[in-house]
Amino acid sequence: KGSNNPFNKTKLVDLSPSPELSYIIGVYFGDASLYYRKKTGAYYFRIKVVDKDFAEAVKDSLAKIGLKPTISYVEEKTRSNRWHVEASSKSLYKFLSQDKEELFKIAEKYPEDFLRGFFDSEGSVFIDSRNPRICKIILGNYDLKLLEFSKDLLDKLDIHSTIYILKKKGTESNIRGEIYYYKDDFYALSIHRKEAVKNFAVKIGFSIKRKQDKLQKFLESLGKY
Repeated sequence: KGSNNPFNKTKLVDLSPSPELSYIIGVYFGDASLYYRKKTGAYYFRIKVVDKDFAEAVKDSLAKIGLKPTISYVEEKTRSNRWHVEASSKSLYKFLSQDKEELFKIAEKYPEDFLRGFFDSEGSVFIDSRNPRICKIILGNYDLKLLEFSKDLLDKLDIHSTIYILKKKGTESNIRGEIYYYKDDFYALSIHRKEAVKNFAVKIGFSIKRKQDKLQKFLESLGKY
């Protein structure tokens, strides 16, 4: 399996198209990072997240493609404590370093898994405090092409969404007491029509329980779940 993939150099790592690999690609476009340790000559995929269930979902997907990921809880003074998931693989490192159009080909085969990984990483659920019958699922990213690709996948799943500029380049932002400025236009993909929110919850959903529960409560209040 996967023998036609030029990046699949070892039988232990399966980089042929699969739901798990598509999920990993979605996470990679969101919270994950790749890095190389010069001292050991090792290549790593890593993610640092607040939610344990998200960390477990990433760990399980990495394990299913043949890697041996580690998971640990790290206390940090300057920000929220986070779960770290890490896996060593030169094959995965090189695979994810391809042009994103190549990765999109796998995402198109397993769109629900890709979108779940991307929304687990970058998505949030907002319920209007003044009108609890209004709910938005918002995903933010600098990469407009990536959001347009995600929107196309959502459209094919009958999930309506819109894209707009959330923060213009140069906008000031205060993050934990430090002042930053947006380096480029920052975009948002929004799912807000009630039927679209329902379809997202049913067809894609979040691996993160607190986010999925928030969606479910909203839909139950409308009698749509």
